[in-house]
Amino acid sequence: MTVTKRKERGTWQYAFGHEGKTYRKSGFTTKREAVEAETKAKNDLLDGFQFDNNITLFDYFKEWSETYKKPVVSEKTYVSYTTIMNHLEKASIGKITLKDITKVKYQKFINKFAKTHTDESVRKLNGKIRSSIDDAIYEGILKKNFTYKIKYVGKNEAQQEDDKYITLKQYSDLKKELKTKYTDSSLVLFVMVVTGCRISGAINLKYEYIDRFKRTIYINEQKTTTSPRTVEVSKEDMDHILKVLEQRPATMDGFVFSNGISTNAVNKALKGYCERLGIKQITTHAIRHTHCSYLLSKDVSIHYISKRLGHKNIKVTLEVYSHLLEESFEEENKKAVEALKVL
Repeated sequence: MTVTKRKERGTWQYAFGHEGKTYRKSGFTTKREAVEAETKAKNDLLDGFQFDNNITLFDYFKEWSETYKKPVVSEKTYVSYTTIMNHLEKASIGKITLKDITKVKYQKFINKFAKTHTDESVRKLNGKIRSSIDDAIYEGILKKNFTYKIKYVGKNEAQQEDDKYITLKQYSDLKKELKTKYTDSSLVLFVMVVTGCRISGAINLKYEYIDRFKRTIYINEQKTTTSPRTVEVSKEDMDHILKVLEQRPATMDGFVFSNGISTNAVNKALKGYCERLGIKQITTHAIRHTHCSYLLSKDVSIHYISKRLGHKNIKVTLEVYSHLLEESFEEENKKAVEALKVL
């Protein structure tokens, strides 16, 4: 081990060479912390993550994405990471080494990006870059996170919020209509309605994921390490799912939709249901948004909703659905005032 104590500061540091490069980090309060950190750093190198003190933002984000995200997220989700790689490769900030990027430089990059993109697009780009920089700090490449408290306002007109939802009555009407059908698309949509899962979770459904006795469905959207989860549904909803499955032939691979069903096919079927029910045209993601909206309207805890939707943490839920929470502010404000009045 190449761990030494810095006498002038009383802290510990490590420094070791690997393939002609030197890796070092200081500031540890004990020798044990320094040794453990050095061991992890060496293991990361051996595992294939070749971090470099002089690595550029583009190269770091690309290697970080390929190492930590590509193996665990769906192919569709990974496209969002490659899109960011393309932006960084073209942008001047992507060619700057991590250690030379300041908060001001990064803010200017975000400002320029925001001029031609929506708030949502900027939020997603910044969020993914921020996650990679969090790891860079953990690995000792950086000491400060230049994405901290970055501000942005997108200039492109985003999709209207109303287009992301349908009314609760329409939601109920859609569910009733789906219960009269026994097609692949209707089952995918029904599972989405009663669980709030993404379309990938419904399409990748396996027979073993369904527990008829506990009335639960294991959802695996292959999006993040936290998205796999078990969701409980009502007895009536489970009975319908089982009834549909009874009409289907057994499969060899265990998947409910072993022959495959595309997102486009499900969205096309949803369009047909909307036309018949007099509902505005929506995509499958509106079902997930409406699921959340419905639970919020029933005073279900945001903490529970976050877990049910498979979000990484409650912060994600708050960012995506903050406008729904704002809508209930006045009502909650009255409750708070009444509650405090008795003190």
